[in-house]
Amino acid sequence: MEILTPRLRLRTWKKRDLPHLAAINADPRVMEHFPAPLSRKESDDLVERFITHQKQHGYCYFAAERRGDRRLLGFIGLANQDYPAYFTPCTDIGWRLHPDVWGQGLAAEGGKACLEHAFGELGLPAVHAVAVHRNMPSIRVMHALGMQYEAAFIHPKIGDHHHLQPCLVYVSRPAVEAEEPAEFPEA
Repeated sequence: MEILTPRLRLRTWKKRDLPHLAAINADPRVMEHFPAPLSRKESDDLVERFITHQKQHGYCYFAAERRGDRRLLGFIGLANQDYPAYFTPCTDIGWRLHPDVWGQGLAAEGGKACLEHAFGELGLPAVHAVAVHRNMPSIRVMHALGMQYEAAFIHPKIGDHHHLQPCLVYVSRPAVEAEEPAEFPEA
């Protein structure tokens, strides 16, 4: 499985990716809007869940590699979510990139390709995105993707980290092509 954009290759995970993603997941800047940075084991377990998800569903949070130099930049992709919330079960779009590539439009570029895949090949009826209310960079990506704000909610997986609540949920649905207006017979 591979999704190509002008600058990115979204692909299946490889063993060589583990230390690079672990460094990203351990960076406090990257994990500012999460309960805590991840340990190496937690990061490796996360990749294992991505791989299992892809085997089961045909998609996941893919390894995001820069096409020019094949450097792993983080992840961008889709995943099924079933935690207790009014909009679950759903398919979620998400991203996590190394800080030195922030602000270059890569999350939006990869996210757009993932939405096209979701609504095209996968035929999904909707894709949701969730961010902590203070995570303005991710919220800007959601807007860049044309996603619509739906609601705020208390995320059950955040637990006692009250400074991360509420979370905001955005949604995207496939564009509906306008039908040609019916022709009326002339009187």
